[in-house]
Amino acid sequence: MEHFRISNGHNCCHTGWHTETVSHEPGNDTITLRLPPDPEFADIPRVTLASLLRINRIDPGDVGELGASIQQAAGDITGGGHSVEISFRVTADEVLVKLEGGGQTVNLTAPRS
Repeated sequence: MEHFRISNGHNCCHTGWHTETVSHEPGNDTITLRLPPDPEFADIPRVTLASLLRINRIDPGDVGELGASIQQAAGDITGGGHSVEISFRVTADEVLVKLEGGGQTVNLTAPRS
């Protein structure tokens, strides 16, 4: 049973506790989570965002309430009994997050300071 999946385009895939690393293309990193409609996984989007901010040396205060917005949107989708796919992308100018599930798509962005 797949509980969650983290993928980085063609670069990395994490399902359960197994990780494979293939190759890396700088500037083209998208991290994708697929979460089931289970509150047990509610903190994973926030932890993923915090990790990406740390890796990219972005002060969490620079992206405002992005973390809270992601949690709210993910909770709205999974609360309706649907799984959610969340894609994170960090560019030189902004942090982009796309949530999809249950027929909904939510796009969130925060500029990098």
